[in-house]
Amino acid sequence: MAGRARSRGRTALIVAAAAAHLGCVVLGALHVDPQRAGWLGGVIAYHGALSGADSGYNFFAPAVSALPWARFQVTDASGAAHAEVLESGANHEADLRVRSILSLFLQAQDEALRRSLVASWAGKMFARHPGAKSVVVRLEICDLPSMQEYREGRRPAWNLLYQAKLVQQSRGPAARPRSGGAP
Repeated sequence: MAGRARSRGRTALIVAAAAAHLGCVVLGALHVDPQRAGWLGGVIAYHGALSGADSGYNFFAPAVSALPWARFQVTDASGAAHAEVLESGANHEADLRVRSILSLFLQAQDEALRRSLVASWAGKMFARHPGAKSVVVRLEICDLPSMQEYREGRRPAWNLLYQAKLVQQSRGPAARPRSGGAP
């Protein structure tokens, strides 16, 4: 009997989560900005951004905007520079999610949030390249001309949206546990 009650409770929780996600998808498709609804709206917007529910599903609309592209120049102690991207290339869907997360930068109105996003991405590069001394973050977007503009000679071009150089802070010696028991 207790097993059935637990199973019903679990089923109800799954159905509620699916319904909440579907609600987020509907809000995204209707282009409703949930952030105006206070802290709950912020939670809904965050879920929508991470899950893709806020995409609006305008895949074939004439005004679909390109997703931003983040490029990184990682420089090591010898001065050698290496080009990097956040996407791993291992999974197309995961790479699309990374690009969607990059688009949060465009939506962010708060400059402190933008700096935090850029610092987080640079931190990922420092983690991939432990010997790196600096990372230049370039956020670009491809400006695609309409078919008419293309016929008139205009070609796609990458436009720089943001650039920042972050330098690895020197790390002090690692803390060593004291011998002799409790601190």
